[in-house]
Amino acid sequence: MLKTVKISIFNIFLLAGALSILDVKANDEPIQYLDLTSNDKSKLLNEYWVTLKRQEPQYPMDAARDGISGCVELVVGIKSNGRSGGYKVKKSYPEGVFDNYAAAALAHWRWKATDKNSAKVPVLTTIQMDFMIGNAKNKSEVKTQCENPQNLITPSK
Repeated sequence: MLKTVKISIFNIFLLAGALSILDVKANDEPIQYLDLTSNDKSKLLNEYWVTLKRQEPQYPMDAARDGISGCVELVVGIKSNGRSGGYKVKKSYPEGVFDNYAAAALAHWRWKATDKNSAKVPVLTTIQMDFMIGNAKNKSEVKTQCENPQNLITPSK
């Protein structure tokens, strides 16, 4: 059975592992997110939503100048209107270097409900954005830290 996560203003603080930036208003009903973040459920996203619009993240100039590559893994809420309902950084390497750039790109993403998802069920999913340059000084660490075993979404650079 698939698990749902209930998000409301009151329990945002209790769900520290859910989403860190939300667009939930005090008058709104809480959103019931279907949790597809576990490895065994991550492939189910395509049964609910397809990506309509995807914006690649900007590469930070400081990281490029310093020869640093990395990745950011985000837990993302997809609302019933096909927009991001928020995100939480699950993992980033190097920590904090690429987080804001990944989040800024994510704000422009849009999804369309599949025919199977006519009810437009909101879901939580995981998206990984990789930031890679050819002359990276930290290539071996990036390989260890940013391997992509789930075939998460990874923008090309």
